[in-house]
Amino acid sequence: MRGAWLGGQGKVPNSLLQNDGSGKFSDVTFAAGLAEVHYPTQTAAWADYDNDGHLDLYVGNEHKTGSSHAPSQLFHNNGDGTFSDVAKAAGVQNMRYAKSVVWGDYDADGFADLYVSNVGESNRLYRNQGDGTFRNEAHMLNVAGPDASFPAWFWDFDNDGNLDLFVSGSDFSKGGLASYVGSKLDLPGNHVLPRLYRGDGKGGFSNVAKAQNLDEVSLPMGANFGDLDNDGFLDFYLGTGYPDYDALMPSVMYRNLGGHGFSDITFAGGFGHLQKGHGVAFADLDNDGDQDVYEQMGGFFRGDKAFNSLFENPGFGNHWITVKLVGTKSNRSAIGARIHIQIVEDGQLRSIYRHVNSGGSFGANPLRQSIGLGKASKIEQLVIDWPTTGKRQTFRDLALDQFVEITEGLEAYRQLPLKKLDLKSKSQ
Repeated sequence: MRGAWLGGQGKVPNSLLQNDGSGKFSDVTFAAGLAEVHYPTQTAAWADYDNDGHLDLYVGNEHKTGSSHAPSQLFHNNGDGTFSDVAKAAGVQNMRYAKSVVWGDYDADGFADLYVSNVGESNRLYRNQGDGTFRNEAHMLNVAGPDASFPAWFWDFDNDGNLDLFVSGSDFSKGGLASYVGSKLDLPGNHVLPRLYRGDGKGGFSNVAKAQNLDEVSLPMGANFGDLDNDGFLDFYLGTGYPDYDALMPSVMYRNLGGHGFSDITFAGGFGHLQKGHGVAFADLDNDGDQDVYEQMGGFFRGDKAFNSLFENPGFGNHWITVKLVGTKSNRSAIGARIHIQIVEDGQLRSIYRHVNSGGSFGANPLRQSIGLGKASKIEQLVIDWPTTGKRQTFRDLALDQFVEITEGLEAYRQLPLKKLDLKSKSQ
């Protein structure tokens, strides 16, 4: 799914490209029923919100009262290659300037919920009521801020099994680069800071950003998360920038300190590029067991160009496993599935959790889950909870450091013989 933003440089319609399985794509936007109305947009996300086994699509549009009538759209998958916009009936039109759209079952009731971050107005957390409708609970749960947001995502940053929510603060009207520098120097100011909402597993949240050392201005556009050092805890990267150059500042990489805080490793790791980071993805591109980072740089305007960045991970000596899930009754991509791995590390059991999605907005991670296992001596068990059926599959005594494929309903997993690649080679 691709689209374009509001403004003279963004008059490009959304499009849905269908993969034919041979590496070629065809534009099926009109045939799928996604082109009846052209609204400006920057963000969209897939999920099976009604658990019928078919992926649906939410498109967050750029509505501005008085200048741009652009309600957000929820395209229900009809199961025949077409979609129907049901946003109004579902109660998720938003009627705000959407910047981020993310799905996650925050209350663990088996239905995917929807978070939409907006510019200049409060964010929305639409709780899925299981009957095709949603209810905004952002204010009730105290997750409506900040009012100037950009990237957001659901994840489990502390490995307690509960989904947490990260929401960036991106108010460029507060001084741009000056606000960033003031934050670094601890100068007083009306800074818009990120929020890290820790989930309690019962549908509630508490903001722990300051306690987790996430209390500095960053102004991100592209962003995503992954496990850089394979310790089992998720790190994240913020691609900073703004269409105007008054907000030019280094992109920021945060390392997760075992769920007890984050450390800025931007310069230690060589991640501090000065350009506009529009998209970020974590992926094991060379099949060596650790996640590399790709950042799309530059902007849309004439002359606003920069080379994209690919950061190859040198490895940290920790163990890992990569899991590809294939749904049968659940959606084939297994979006919404939950993974729980128990490992033995230093003689103790430790749990690692993953929620299958494409990561943050303005950047997409592979659905194949790369999971760091730290200094594990063995995998005690790997548990999959499938989204549509709610059924659980358990696999025991898997080997460390391998790629596996697990198909819903099959008792045995399949090992994937993926060949290591040399990212510096021009012959591959």
